[in-house]
Amino acid sequence: MRRSQMPTSRGWAVRLFLVAGVGPLLLVLPTRAVTPAEADLAFHALNTTYWDPAARLFRKEERGGKKADFWLAAQLWDTVMDQYDRTGSADVKGQIDDAYDGFVKVNRNWTTNKFNDDIMWWAIACGRAYVITHNERYLTKSKASFDFVYNKFTDDRMGGGVYWSSDRTYKSSCVNGPTVIAAARLALLLNDPTYLEKAKSVYAWQKKTLSDGKGKVFDGISPPNKVNRGSLTYNQGTFIGAAVVLYQQTKDTTYLDDAVKAAEWTKAHLCVTDERILRSEGQGDGGAFKGIFVRYMKRLIQDGGRTEFLPWMKANADAAWRHRRPADNIMGDDWSAPTGQNIQSQTAASAAAVVIDFADEEPAR
Repeated sequence: MRRSQMPTSRGWAVRLFLVAGVGPLLLVLPTRAVTPAEADLAFHALNTTYWDPAARLFRKEERGGKKADFWLAAQLWDTVMDQYDRTGSADVKGQIDDAYDGFVKVNRNWTTNKFNDDIMWWAIACGRAYVITHNERYLTKSKASFDFVYNKFTDDRMGGGVYWSSDRTYKSSCVNGPTVIAAARLALLLNDPTYLEKAKSVYAWQKKTLSDGKGKVFDGISPPNKVNRGSLTYNQGTFIGAAVVLYQQTKDTTYLDDAVKAAEWTKAHLCVTDERILRSEGQGDGGAFKGIFVRYMKRLIQDGGRTEFLPWMKANADAAWRHRRPADNIMGDDWSAPTGQNIQSQTAASAAAVVIDFADEEPAR
């Protein structure tokens, strides 16, 4: 019996078996799940290719000494924490501290960064690091970073919301969604309900102003009220994450319904192939977008209990892993095609994140 691989379809692998005396027999099998061992290989490849242990920083490129950009370093740090959540490894926990130490050594004053979303990404990641390590420095930094952005760059112009940058010309989803996530988490970590009220207020503004109410999240708004209706996976993802954390704390199912609509819209409109593989959004900033989306899809599936999305995410993990570079296991921006050369670290981290977050669990012993 000979077997040949055919294109996959709708999350199922189609295989043609040529059986002697019978002829071709078409079988449709479920998409193969990525294994825990393969997830470990994906994380190892990310570290081997981009992590500089001496500087305690992730590099931007496969070669050279240029460090990962400010906000992209936060996404790489989150990927380390994804691996810790999956494995509980002491070595990975140590890398959480190392990556932070290396970053703050060269980025001492975050308030000089003109992009407020950059700071808010780190506020989220620091809150997560505090939950893992219980080191107060992370909670202190998360609160200080959030307070700086929220207190200085939130106003009633265009109805509310947070400005993307210090020039106050655009209010974008890429800062407002993360603001909600950071505020809601701080409400729990600080036992301070005022942060939950801030989260609810920003979310209500974003939903009203920067979404169509049916699952599509718009990029942003500029004065007087010009909305950029473009949509990207990371904006969809942080809107989902914001809705899930608010659902968790309020038990208001409206938030969960919003998250489900955003996930369904993404699946219908921001994917390629019959498997609904998330489309490439290039490298540069776009290389990090899908990693953010899948990270918050995990929260929808686990914390929101919406397991109907799990096969879709597993199909994306399988596609990314199948299209890795065989020589070093690095994955690129297009999870539906073979990985090329010169992959940037944030791009590789997005693919590593989907593999790490949606690998099958270790078998019970």
